[in-house]
Amino acid sequence: MMMTFGEILDRADALKMGHDLTERRRMRAIMNGGVEGVQAVLGWGKDGPETDLDDLDVDLPTANIVWSGLERLAQRVGKMPILKMEHLPIKDNETARDRAEKRSRIVNAWDEMGRMELQYPQMGRWVPGYGFSVHVIKERKVQDYIFPVAELRDPYDCYPGFWGPDQQPTEIATIRKIPYQRLKQVYPALGPRKDLRRGGVVLLDGNWEGNGDVEIIEYMNAEGTYIVCRETQDVLTFIPNPLSEPAFVLTKRFSFDALKGQYTHVIGLLAQSAKLNLLGMIATEDSNFRETNVFGEMDSDEYQTGREAINFFQAGARVEKPTGDLIQQTFQAINVLERQMRIVGQYDVGQDGISPNSFATGEGIKNLGSAFNNNIAEYHMAFKHSQQLIDRKRLEWDDVMHPNLKRKVFWYEGSKANEEMYTPATDIAGDYRTKRVYGAMATFDETSKILAGLQLLGARVIDRRTFQANIDGLADESIELINERVLQDEAEIQLIGLLSNKSVQGDTKAEMALVELYTKPGEAKKTLVKFYTPEEPQMSPEEVAMAQGLGPPGMGPGGPAPEGPAPPIQTILAQMEAEGGGAQTVAVNR
Repeated sequence: MMMTFGEILDRADALKMGHDLTERRRMRAIMNGGVEGVQAVLGWGKDGPETDLDDLDVDLPTANIVWSGLERLAQRVGKMPILKMEHLPIKDNETARDRAEKRSRIVNAWDEMGRMELQYPQMGRWVPGYGFSVHVIKERKVQDYIFPVAELRDPYDCYPGFWGPDQQPTEIATIRKIPYQRLKQVYPALGPRKDLRRGGVVLLDGNWEGNGDVEIIEYMNAEGTYIVCRETQDVLTFIPNPLSEPAFVLTKRFSFDALKGQYTHVIGLLAQSAKLNLLGMIATEDSNFRETNVFGEMDSDEYQTGREAINFFQAGARVEKPTGDLIQQTFQAINVLERQMRIVGQYDVGQDGISPNSFATGEGIKNLGSAFNNNIAEYHMAFKHSQQLIDRKRLEWDDVMHPNLKRKVFWYEGSKANEEMYTPATDIAGDYRTKRVYGAMATFDETSKILAGLQLLGARVIDRRTFQANIDGLADESIELINERVLQDEAEIQLIGLLSNKSVQGDTKAEMALVELYTKPGEAKKTLVKFYTPEEPQMSPEEVAMAQGLGPPGMGPGGPAPEGPAPPIQTILAQMEAEGGGAQTVAVNR
């Protein structure tokens, strides 16, 4: 059913209200520069700093260590674990390996179509910040292909139940507010809104607390999903759960006995640092324009200020300004608080590219990064196990919901697209196991990856394909295609070297080939193939005649008699009988 003009306008206005346009206007003014750019930076309106600042936000002039630390941590943590299935078969035989590899391709296709890789940078921010993240298992349809997906939810409105020893609650509630008219379009049989505080009924065209929003509660447990509207007191729908476990997965940060984010204990230090930072800035401004104390009498009627001001004093008078020593003490206190915040937040200065000492050694940098790497390893452990649980529930969903539905699965291997047919009842068949791992170089920067990878490759600890798969950028291309090009380049170098050797030895064809390579460098492959392709030997006239079944000129079809002793009589007789002839033996008396 097509939307009316009023419905479209309402939706457009609702979408616009959901965005903060002040930030966009401010960024545009700053980038355009000029007077408006300076006003946008300072948070002033068009008429100067005395305006009510209704058009711009007032910024807090202090460094946000929590934001910066979370960004750096998320860039190291937000990596998706690699799917490894070759070690899963209980019996190491070809059939078991083929089934495991096919399940691997199915799960990889779901990751690709569900864009799982893009969810991990967001998880890298939510799990340390909120302490947990939520994935809900459901179905998605793309064209005619139905596949299970893990939908990432915003943890801000999610309320998990008791975590338990396995860190996976059995129930969760999501509470959000949406426009009533929008909800009425989805559920036409929705009842009137009710004022739960007064017990009265609000008309459908009225406002609910001035904004027209209603509260929707989505409650999930092992039975299924209940969707309830608080204001209308209706159970809007119930979706049964086809899985043996609740259809959601939570990734939790390790903590003592309460759900805490990594930066919870930094907030107090950040507040104190912000106060001191403001005081330091005020003191710095006051030190530049601090008052002047005059001791004695002036000859001038008024004390003049400014760069070119001249004042006249009587004998014995003096002019003094208050000291500004408190500024240095304030900034020293800020530095102490910053060190405390970095210790508690596990955010060292090395992550910002700053050396912690006047000189840096390899062992010092190693000790500096050990605590941070251990912190990342804990997050990766939680991400790995939650992803394996997501895989298990997606495989079970597909096996239970569509056991006999034959479908195509699409996945990418580097830049190469692949497809394969599968049937859940045959190819999954109740086996929901997967194995996710983080590589040894998962948290390394690109320079460290290359250096460490070359050392491991030289020591034969890893192979070249594993090294290539761990380098960002190469993994997005087809590693097989890269290796083919590497082999072609190596073969071309070897062939050109052999060609040079032949030319030195006086081979005229090799000299001509080198000249052709010089004059036509874009056709090097064609030139090398032509030079190294063996030529068929030319047949002599006698060989041509023999190939046609004729003897040499002046001879019969049989050609010349074979050289050597004559064959025995028995051999000649046997050959004649085989060709249809015969022989008769006659006795002769002498």
